[in-house]
Amino acid sequence: MRKKVSMYYQNQTMMIKKQTLFLFFLLLITFDGFCQNYTDFQYRFIPAVNYRFNDKWKISGEYRYSVQKDFQEFRSSAAEFAVKYNFNPEFSIEPGYRFTTSYESDAHRLFAALKYDKDFGALSLFSAIKYQFSTGSFNERYMSDFKEPVQMLREKIGLDYNVPKSKASFNVSVEIFLKLADDDPIKYNRTRYTIGSDYRFKYGSKVGLSFFFDDRYNPQKIDRFVLETKYTLSIDDLIKKIKKEKERKAKSDTESTQP
Repeated sequence: MRKKVSMYYQNQTMMIKKQTLFLFFLLLITFDGFCQNYTDFQYRFIPAVNYRFNDKWKISGEYRYSVQKDFQEFRSSAAEFAVKYNFNPEFSIEPGYRFTTSYESDAHRLFAALKYDKDFGALSLFSAIKYQFSTGSFNERYMSDFKEPVQMLREKIGLDYNVPKSKASFNVSVEIFLKLADDDPIKYNRTRYTIGSDYRFKYGSKVGLSFFFDDRYNPQKIDRFVLETKYTLSIDDLIKKIKKEKERKAKSDTESTQP
């Protein structure tokens, strides 16, 4: 009797394993087909630098290199510059300019963002409302006869968690893109879902790894998954660290020479 019961449970277990394995492969096939038909895997590499003059003013710049079509083809490269002004510890404004170039065309972008950051211990809430104006040329005839500028309003909200007693942090965010046009004042364009992490090093630098998905409203446009790596160097933090190290070393040398 016990052998029959044991054999019964073994058969049931094997059946469950086979069904689970079948479902797993079915999901893989479905996901692979979904990605091939509707999504594109892309990658961005971004080296960045910034300098904070004081508690109010900060400038930043970055270069972006992007690839597309499942990491196989060059997409574009871009250079961006921005100035940030803090009204108080929570609110700030950040205008800037970006130039993007590719094999097919070039593009200029002017933008301005109103940002909000609030710390709650290890957890931080951040949000931003950003307006951007993109065009292939600032020539008036180009913008009126060939291709009108693309105006976009972006609304973003997210959370950042700083791991206690660690230099690492994790973040999640959701961003909605709204297209502005004369014929239709506000038109939903897409939603971006992002998850990422940052790690701070000793001398004012930070490495970030993030992954986002663009869910587009227009079914004729391809959704995309984008993997992004970013290295940021804070020049003012680097200068402060080096200065402290020199002062500490000088103090140590002075104390060692004293009788």
